[in-house]
Amino acid sequence: MVLAVALAIACSRPPPDATPEGALRLWIERMDQPTFDTMQAQEAYALLGPETRANLEERAGRASRAQGRHLESYEMLALGRFGLKFRPASMHAQTDGDSARVEVVGDDPTVDHATVRMKRESGTWKVELDLVPLPPVQRRPGSDGPN
Repeated sequence: MVLAVALAIACSRPPPDATPEGALRLWIERMDQPTFDTMQAQEAYALLGPETRANLEERAGRASRAQGRHLESYEMLALGRFGLKFRPASMHAQTDGDSARVEVVGDDPTVDHATVRMKRESGTWKVELDLVPLPPVQRRPGSDGPN
């Protein structure tokens, strides 16, 4: 019995999103697919933080109104067209409570480096992308509703 418990403890690993670096690696894996796959997109979306999800929800709402059909928030992710500026060689997180910054470095640290914001949500780390804020919706004079 004691041996079984010891083996279970020794073999158990925390989930990849238990650390900021692990969550970021997992998100990159999900995004770095050659074609759009709905399941991969949903999994990548689930790894995003609350600010990023809110931004993508607003984008999906605007795109839905513009196209006249419903689009899901995860469809705003560019799976199949996603490309890294450089391949990460190392990642190091600096955490401060439920926030973290992951310093990502590539093969040439003088050129290949980036900082990614992370948020802890319900015990797991989420990626906060630095997306361009959406401008206010412009309305035609005399229009009451959304475009």
